[in-house]
Formats: sequence, C-alpha cells, structure tokens
Amino acid sequence: MPNPIRCIVLSIALIYYFRLPTNEDNIQRNDKKTPSREQLSEVLCKTIPNFDQIIQNELEQFVNTNNFFIPQGVAINQAVREHIFSIVVSIVTRTPLCIIGVPDEASLPDEKKMILKVLHPYLDECKVAFVAIANKAFDAANANRMICIYRSLPSEDDQKILAYGCLGLPLEKRQAMINDRLDKIIYGLCHGYRRILHSLDIPHIFHDRDFIYMLRELRFELKNINNIEETSIGEITPQSLLRALEDNFNGIRMEEFDKLVNIFAIAVEEQCPDFRILITEKQQIQRNSPTILHNSMKLDSIHRRLYGRYKLIIDESEDESAVRLLFQFGILDSDPNRTTIFRMPDFPDDIDNELRNVEILSNIKLCMETGKTILMINTGRIHGSLYDVFNKNFSIMSTEENRKIFSKVAIGPKTIDVIVHENFQCIVHIKRSEFKDIPAPFLSCFQKYSLSIADFYSIQLQEISIEEQNLMKNIEIKVRSFINHFGKEFIYGFNDETLYSCLLLFIKRNNQNEYYLSNIHENYTQLTIQSKLFIEQNLDNKQQSILFFILSKFLQLISPESIIFKLPTFDENTARLLCQNYFYQQEHFNIENFLYRFISNSSLTVDDRELLTMNDAIYQKINNIIMTRKLIIFTRTSSFVMSLNKQSKNDLFRQ
Repeated sequence: MPNPIRCIVLSIALIYYFRLPTNEDNIQRNDKKTPSREQLSEVLCKTIPNFDQIIQNELEQFVNTNNFFIPQGVAINQAVREHIFSIVVSIVTRTPLCIIGVPDEASLPDEKKMILKVLHPYLDECKVAFVAIANKAFDAANANRMICIYRSLPSEDDQKILAYGCLGLPLEKRQAMINDRLDKIIYGLCHGYRRILHSLDIPHIFHDRDFIYMLRELRFELKNINNIEETSIGEITPQSLLRALEDNFNGIRMEEFDKLVNIFAIAVEEQCPDFRILITEKQQIQRNSPTILHNSMKLDSIHRRLYGRYKLIIDESEDESAVRLLFQFGILDSDPNRTTIFRMPDFPDDIDNELRNVEILSNIKLCMETGKTILMINTGRIHGSLYDVFNKNFSIMSTEENRKIFSKVAIGPKTIDVIVHENFQCIVHIKRSEFKDIPAPFLSCFQKYSLSIADFYSIQLQEISIEEQNLMKNIEIKVRSFINHFGKEFIYGFNDETLYSCLLLFIKRNNQNEYYLSNIHENYTQLTIQSKLFIEQNLDNKQQSILFFILSKFLQLISPESIIFKLPTFDENTARLLCQNYFYQQEHFNIENFLYRFISNSSLTVDDRELLTMNDAIYQKINNIIMTRKLIIFTRTSSFVMSLNKQSKNDLFRQ
C-alpha cells in the first residue's frame, strides 16, 4: 500500500534536506552560519518522527546491487545512494537536477559578470531531463528551478565504505572481520588521507580521486584466491603502500612528500606497528621521481586500465629542461613513430587561431587511434576539448573477437567519438610557476610528477664510480661555496637548477650505454673555448679543471660592476685568475665581436700529450667543438644595438 508519510519525507528530502551540508561538513569547512541537515531533521522530527531514519532506509532499500548493476570496485556509499536516487527521480519526472560538490570538472561562470538567465527556458519547459554538476550552487533564480544535492565531504564511515569498495572487498566481509589486520590498515589509510587534507604542510592539490586510485593500485597487491576477483586478506605491505603513494600522491617537493608519507605511516602505524618501517627505513626503499615515472610508463595496458592515469609533469626548471631529459634518459622514446610532441606558441596570432587548434586536435586524434605517446607542452587552450580523454571517460564496445575503446573529443564546433588504442599514453607538461593556477579538477585527472635537473643528476651520479662520485661532490661543494660567497643576486638568471645543469654536462653515456665522467675537451663550445687558459691551469688535476670550467660559465652571467665590486673579497691569486678570465678571455664589451664569435666555427687545438693527461680520456676528433646555437644576452641599452638597421643585421648574421 502507498505510504503517504514516506512520500512526503522523500519529497522534503529532495527539495530541502539534500540541499544542505552535514554538520561534520560544516565543522571541516569552519562554517558556522549555514544550517545543517541535522538541524533541519531535528525540527522536522517533531512532526514526522524518525525523519532522517526514514530517508536512510529508503535509500538503502532502493540503491543496492539487487536493483542496479553496480560494477565490482564501486563502493555504494552515501554519495552514490543520494546521486542515483535523485538522478532517477529527475529522469522520471523531468525535474532539473544539480549536484554540487568540489572538485568538479568545470566551474560555473561568475553570475555577476555572466548571468545564466539563458538556462531559464530549458529549466522551465522540462522537455528532457536536465542534470548539472558544479563546484558551487547556481544563483537563486536557477537553483529555485531545480533539485539541488549538496555533496558534503565524506564521513569517516563513508570513507571506509569507499575504501572497501575500491579494494574489491564486499561490505559483508568487513562486518565479519572487524578486528582483522586489513580492517585496521584501511582504518589507518582513511585517517591518514583525512589528516593530509587538513595539513598545513601539504599543498592542497589532492582529492578523492587520488585516494581512490591509490586504493585501486593497492587492490592489485592483494592476492586473488579465485577467478571472480575475491581477494585474500592482509597483503598490504609498507612497501606496496609507499609505491602507491609515490604513484598517486606525488607532484610536490621532496620534503613535502616525505611529510605526506610520514602522515600516512603514523596513521597506519597506530593500528599496525610494523608500518613504522615507512618512517625508519623509507630512504632505503624510496624511488626518485624519474624512476617512478619510468616504471609507470612501462605498465602493460591491463594495469594501466585498472589503476593508471595519464601523467602531469611539473617542470621545476622553468625552461623545459625536463622535456629534453625525458628523452635523454629513455623515459620517452625519441622515435617519432612512437612519440609525438605538441607545443603551442603564445604569439598573439596563435592564441586565437582556431584553425591551428583544430589541426593539433586532429593530430592528437590520430595518435589516440594509433597508440602513440603524446607529450603536450603549453597546450592549455585545447585542454577543454580533451575533457573526456583526460578523465578516461571511455565507452567500450566488445565482441568475442575484439574490444574497442571510444572517447569524445571536441574538434571545432563538433564532438566526435574517437577510438582510443590500448597503448595510447598522454603526458601534459607544465611549469612549476604555472602550477598554482591549475584548477583542482584538472589536477585530479592525472598522476603528478615533479621533475628537476637535480633528480636526473642524482640518478646519473650513482652510475659512475665511487671515486668519480666523490670528485663531483667535492666540485659541487666548492661551486656552492663560490656562489654563496659571490651572491646569487649578482648572477643573472640563477636558480637552484643552474648548478646541476652544469654538473650534468660532464656525465655522459658511451656507445655501450655505460655512464662515465667526461674530460674537459668533450665539453668546449665556441664560447667557453676562450677560457681554455683559465680552465686548464693544471690538466693533471681533473677536479680543478672541471671546477674552473663551471666557474667560467657562471662568470658569463655576471655583470662588470658586480665582478669589480666582488673581486676584492677573494684572495689575491683567485681574484687575479677571475679578473683575467672575465676581462681578457670573454667577450663582454663588444656585442658585435661576441655575436661573430657565437656564430663562428671556432677550433680547438688539442695535442696527444694533453689527451693522455686526462684521467678518462676518450678518442675524439681534433678541432671538434660542440656548437651552441642558443643564448640569452643581458645588456643595457646600447647605441650600437639600437643603430643596427635591417641590412646590417643581415650582414652580421650571414657571416
């Protein structure tokens, strides 16, 4: 028999109750003004006893595996129940629905500047069902025309339900083993995640999707006991947890990631003491960012589909050095048949060039179909067209013989279905300085990796002999001492990556794929060759030669008044060497001569005796110098430069 009380309760819930946040959500957001669901329920219970319990019972009876096909690994928590129930009501009654919660995939425009009055006819006529998802509530005029479901932050119990679902463990099993080790680990993981969200030491760039994918990865560390993906218990180890954290909670600086791991480790250790190893022995089992990325890129298509996401590279160097090093270290294949780079310029004529955007998207579409790896640099203008691709919102069509994956791509005014090859991978490159402006929904789509030149240098340093490692460490200490003494502010363009980029030049790989410490003569360019006398004070002393080589490169970044100001602070012999190199062995005061030198084919005369004195001399052709074709000139306004007309510039650069 129809129960009018239940109907009234559910109607009130859809229109008023679900629109409010929970009391716990208000506490977490420090919101003391917004009324909560509990407060509304307390008022209504005076008229309708057990108001909130009636709602919960109806949700549990309606949204379950008996009434809906819910794939394994999807947790039926409070959010899923409320969403499915409200969407069904919206579709059946054609009542507009808005689900509000962050981080959503797209923010609403500012109603003060871009009002959404255009939606009114669609919301009023109700010819079709309308479901909207937004970060924040619509303006009052639109919100009053639809059902609004506010997505509160998950409660502790909801988070545990979510964890069990992502691990592929049925809730009934959880209830049957409440004191089991795995339940304690899951409890610790949930608490660790909640602590991270509120930690002041961790950047607020992580969301539920990162937690979910971490659990998915851990799920496949659990051993299967039969063919229907039921899993055995107690197989989450400290090592597997660290691996999952490295893959899904990365993209922050190393010291921040160490704190993040400690937060998780402490939370789980409170339940399982053996997880303290994550704190005491973390350095022995922790991987560096390039290695983590390399291992993730090498996953087979099945594991990528189960718990892999596309990659977001956060470049600490600000000059796209990470891109070059990705290929140099073999993380990306340089074969153009396997990897394609898409780079969009910021010139005024290119920013609003819709035809160019369509051309790039068409090429990306082709890469998706053929299974290439794409590297996207400065492509923010077309990210909206790849919304479904980044989110891995795929449609799957399978037969007994084959399986095809489709995703939607917006090309120009059309949205088309594109085949996604199993081997297709996507890497998006951004600079660290741009990171703070990236919206949270975009970040949550990706596995995030912070890459710096220092990371790659530390990897290569471990590949050479212990003696050579100590030599390079001593050089690094001495160069740092010079930089600190001279002052970073006097060195143009200096940042933390500058020193490591210089040190990295000397560690090379031979034809046998073995790393070695190169000699001085392998690193001369047409600009540094002028400092040969300064660098080769004593060829028997390899450490000194490399040290002076690096110092000569830093001297190129220092202004004349700075060197004059700082020379008296050095001892007499060092000051004399620096002065001679700066004023007599480099071109500083004549830009024309400097440019001629830059574009000339200089030669280096090296006799056999000099080569033999180098510790690890290798064969090289005489007069073979690395040609540098890029430089930045820091100069004051020069009458000579300003007076160069078009013809004289052409004459200069033709020679």
